Amino acid sequence: MWGAIIGGAMGLMGANKQAKAQDAATAAQMAGFNQYKPYVDANLSGASGALDGVLKTGAYTGPTYAGPNQFQTGTATNMGNIGGNLQNAGYGMMNNTSGFGSNANALFNQYQGMANSAQGDRLATAMDYASANANPLVDAAMRDDRRNLQENTLTGIDLAASGSGNMNSSRAGVAEAVAQRAFDDRQADVALDVQDRLIDRSLAQQSQQFSDQGAALQGAGMANEGIQNAYTQGLNTLGQGANFGMNAGNSLQGYNQAALNDAQAAFERQRDFEMQQRQGFQSGILGKAPNSSQSVQANKVDPFQATIGGAMSGFGFQDQYGSQIPSFNQMGDSMRGFARNLGFSTRPSYGGGGK
Repeated sequence: MWGAIIGGAMGLMGANKQAKAQDAATAAQMAGFNQYKPYVDANLSGASGALDGVLKTGAYTGPTYAGPNQFQTGTATNMGNIGGNLQNAGYGMMNNTSGFGSNANALFNQYQGMANSAQGDRLATAMDYASANANPLVDAAMRDDRRNLQENTLTGIDLAASGSGNMNSSRAGVAEAVAQRAFDDRQADVALDVQDRLIDRSLAQQSQQFSDQGAALQGAGMANEGIQNAYTQGLNTLGQGANFGMNAGNSLQGYNQAALNDAQAAFERQRDFEMQQRQGFQSGILGKAPNSSQSVQANKVDPFQATIGGAMSGFGFQDQYGSQIPSFNQMGDSMRGFARNLGFSTRPSYGGGGK
């Protein structure tokens, strides 16, 4: 019996000491957590109240979109109208000047014709012109000489021969022949001079005609370039009108799209406001809570079990070796008092096979 009491007492003392040591280690581990716990509790309570206030207030429901003013919409409308007018004007210019391509082709053909004509024999042309027009001019130039021959020289020779009675003499014939030869020589010289002048005039006229024709074609080409430039200007005007119209339309569409985006953002803000606030509270407040207590190990020391185990060990030791230890029974009185203090009965028990 006394062995069981002593063993139980010793087991209980060891268990109590081990439990106190573990409790001291746990208290040391929890020191930092316990130091901040009041502040964490206070902030958690305040944050929870703040969350309730935010949720009660709700998301902002006032205006968030500054729509276009009358200057912006008026300018966009005016530019759109101007863009339409420019497009019509540009199309009109292009429609009126679209023939510059066919004009250029006709001018090219005329230039080609001039180039072909320039390869001809202009001198032969001039000589043909002189031959065809020289006789009337020679006759006109020889009018006085012919009149003088016919009315004076030949008449004088005939009068002189008639007066001397030698009307048909050889001398008179020779005189007439000499006078006629002089006239013919004079006529040949005049004809040569006339033809030479006619040739020069024809060459000059041909050159002038070629130059005039080339200058006219160049002028027509410049005029056609003006037509082409007008067509290009019409195309640019049409494009500028399209730009004005598209820019104005894009501006007005942008205003409408901004209003739609603002309405969508307001809807999503109202829809997601509470969820976002709770998520922020979870991550920003609850997620920051101290977690050092999670590393604390539970105190699993069981004094009752240690007492029972010690008693059982002590009882077995006394049963086997108690008779061999004379001083053991002398400890009876003091151990009985110690056992009473522990709450155990001091009466002998022989249950369970003990003596």
